[in-house]
Amino acid sequence: MKTISCREAGFDCDFIVKGETEDEVLKNGIEHAKSDHNMKDEDITAEMKQKIKGIIRSD
Repeated sequence: MKTISCREAGFDCDFIVKGETEDEVLKNGIEHAKSDHNMKDEDITAEMKQKIKGIIRSD
């Protein structure tokens, strides 16, 4: 299982994003950002995706 906390990604939020792969964590994180933080597709930049991939942990 791979995880990242929303807080580690720079949000004031304790949600933990989980997935079996980095791509799944990234997909789930983007869905959370859109639904809970009102982000839009254009807000989710390639740089943000790289940052998120860089802090994903394997638990």
